[in-house]
Amino acid sequence: MPSPLLLWIRQDLRLTDQPALAAALDRGGAVLPVFVWAPEEEDPWSPGAASRWWLHHSLARLAADLDARGSRLILRRAATAGAEAGSIGALRALLRETGAGAVYWNRRYEPAVIARDKSLKQSLR
Repeated sequence: MPSPLLLWIRQDLRLTDQPALAAALDRGGAVLPVFVWAPEEEDPWSPGAASRWWLHHSLARLAADLDARGSRLILRRAATAGAEAGSIGALRALLRETGAGAVYWNRRYEPAVIARDKSLKQSLR
């Protein structure tokens, strides 16, 4: 049986039209959906009050949808300093805790996020 994998959910807070989820399910094995709250990584466009309100309710809905399918959403707050800071640190910790062998996520197209994702991909190899 394949090792579990992490499905890192960022802006795509839904189960339909979700390429990373489809790829994860095609791979087989347990899929562990995770959302990492790391607003510092979005500077200088950190989420404001309205965005945080939307995020709260969207995550609650996603968690309910996953629960209805026998899964659960793992929520983590990324550390803001130290060796395990940011999304990379949170994902590494989850890989250790769960024994997951891979991380799947959907591509984003903002230049700063592309650079972070490239670094993350290299770091997790």
